[in-house]
Amino acid sequence: MLTVNETNAKRWSELGERGTFGKTILEIAKEKPEVVVVTADLADATKVREFSKTFPDRFFQVGIAEQNMIGVAAGMALYGKTVFATSFACFSSMRACEQVRTDVAYPKLNVKVIGSHGGYVMGTLGTTHYAIEDIAIMRSIPNMVILSPADGAEVMKATWAAAEYKGPVYLRFTGGENHPIVYKEEFDFEIGKAITLKDGKDVTLIGTGSLVAAALDAAALLEKEGISTRVLDMHTLKPLDVEAVKKAARETDMIFTAEEHNIIGGLGSAVAEVLAEEGSAARLVRIGTQDEFVHIATYPTLLERCGFTSEKIYQTVKTRAK
Repeated sequence: MLTVNETNAKRWSELGERGTFGKTILEIAKEKPEVVVVTADLADATKVREFSKTFPDRFFQVGIAEQNMIGVAAGMALYGKTVFATSFACFSSMRACEQVRTDVAYPKLNVKVIGSHGGYVMGTLGTTHYAIEDIAIMRSIPNMVILSPADGAEVMKATWAAAEYKGPVYLRFTGGENHPIVYKEEFDFEIGKAITLKDGKDVTLIGTGSLVAAALDAAALLEKEGISTRVLDMHTLKPLDVEAVKKAARETDMIFTAEEHNIIGGLGSAVAEVLAEEGSAARLVRIGTQDEFVHIATYPTLLERCGFTSEKIYQTVKTRAK
């Protein structure tokens, strides 16, 4: 596993989450001969083309057939392989939903479902290629672990963690190239354990994926307004770090969740479930897509339109925290 430092962080940022995954899976495969990759006509888009050239006998192209891809992955897992099945998040979670549920999750097979292009990064291709329901779908499937890394460094850690975990994993990638950097030095990554990036006593911002960096920047703006803001990187959406949420509810007056996903069924819903069952008095605001189909636009435009920029998050917290 590569070391997290400023040099590597900059390189991973330039590659983006998908590009970093492509480099990481190559390194993992060199150490783990049981690792294989299956893709549905998306070797270039999901950045596994280099893997296909380095390990041609461990790479399988099934064509535009996501359901078949998951079935093939399940069969290989039954024979001892650790399988990474790559496609766009919208297709991995929706088109192949039944196969993920029945062929992979039900028998607890060692298949890692890659949801590339999560959220709105496919902006100019429109609703058919957006993935704002995938977390909700995968959360509802028993035995499924969901990882949503914040930047390239965390992609590297999360991909290694997925490879070493025995069982089904959904690994969600957001954003494009030149991805904002969150981690510039070594940190501990553990499935199911949120990372506190900044402490605070007034409000808590819980981010996942692409919006962790935006949450950090928003917190810096809020501090200038005298609003002490805690920031959590909730890289694991299932199993959720329940204790981190409970602690935030006890120690801060209000919780904001931020995700490039529908507010229904994703991070916001998961946190709401914890607060409701705990009987917490902490107020909750869910920053995410407001249960609507968002019209076609460029990725930066969609981030602005949906309130996902640091400035928009800052304004939401500042207004609602009064």
